[in-house]
Amino acid sequence: MKILLQPLRKLKINKKITFVSIYLIFFLIGDIFFSNFVYKKDIKHNCYKYLKDFYYLKKNCHAKEKWVRNVKTYDVYTDDNGFRFSGNKSNKNKIAAFFGGSFTYGMGLDYKKTFVGLIENGQKEFEILNLAVPGYSPTVFNYQLKELIKNEILPKKIFLVFDISDVSEEASQWDKKDKYVRPIQIKETKKKDKNTEVNGFFRNFTKNHFKGSRLIARSTNNFFRSVRLYFLSFEEKLKKPGHTVWGNFLYMNLEDTDQKLWKPFGFNKGIEKIKKNFKEISILANSVNADLYIVIYPWPDTLEYGQNKFNWEKFSENLCYDVSCTKLINFFPEFKNVKEHSDNWLTKLYIGGDLHLTEYGQKIIAKKLLNETFIN
Repeated sequence: MKILLQPLRKLKINKKITFVSIYLIFFLIGDIFFSNFVYKKDIKHNCYKYLKDFYYLKKNCHAKEKWVRNVKTYDVYTDDNGFRFSGNKSNKNKIAAFFGGSFTYGMGLDYKKTFVGLIENGQKEFEILNLAVPGYSPTVFNYQLKELIKNEILPKKIFLVFDISDVSEEASQWDKKDKYVRPIQIKETKKKDKNTEVNGFFRNFTKNHFKGSRLIARSTNNFFRSVRLYFLSFEEKLKKPGHTVWGNFLYMNLEDTDQKLWKPFGFNKGIEKIKKNFKEISILANSVNADLYIVIYPWPDTLEYGQNKFNWEKFSENLCYDVSCTKLINFFPEFKNVKEHSDNWLTKLYIGGDLHLTEYGQKIIAKKLLNETFIN
């Protein structure tokens, strides 16, 4: 009897394999049709344009980003200048320009939930320009402001959001050569992959012809990520922040930090470059009669482990004084207050304990900036 049943089982298995194979073939054919004749938009995961030694945001781009590990995908729109914005164009008489890195860019959130987006919606007098790009630092801010002025885009308010990682960025990532108009990014040349052309062909083929599969994969990933984050949220409330490699110089001896962060220019040179760029920016701001604000905020490990080796607040105060900035806006007190009164301060302020802010943290920033710099 067993001998007779074996062929029947094999036949059933073969039928299932055949059915699945036919289904997949028709699905792929349908996806190709959908991708070429129905859904003609590109599915972008970011709006970055990479050059050999520089990068920026593409103009008029829409992408679904998910750089931050503990968030779902979020929308990124760029305007005619390649600046991140809400997707709705405005045309107001006065301009306020924000310069910064991933914090100011609003990594991890839709634009309307970021502090720059909240400021845009919280006042009616100024058009808000967000020139922030993750990884940018004062050398690039300086160049960006010069380009704004050259193009006769003259801000009345300039916000330099000063990030702790700017020291390592200036020490190891950005340089300004006389023969270059723009800054150059210092990085190792990657070895060319022998299969680059083949890999590029398959990437482009799947990108252009299997959009349906990519949309399904994205939705599935977002669903499981939401489930995972729901359960992780209970555990993470009690965690302490780790030591960040970019910010531990505030509470660790410099020689105990990762020395790669300060090469090739060195830590002290990075500090000098920050001062030099901020001074030049202040001169530019004065030339267009703009108010200049320096904005600082703490990272989670700064709140937990302090600044006994390098005081970021004191350094920023001196920097503001040296460049004659209009005002230093310091968010350390507000964040320290949340930490003192909330057991779950880490995930309340920072996305999953990451360096980037939650909606709650963004609202703290927006409220104070609106009250102290926009509302008379």
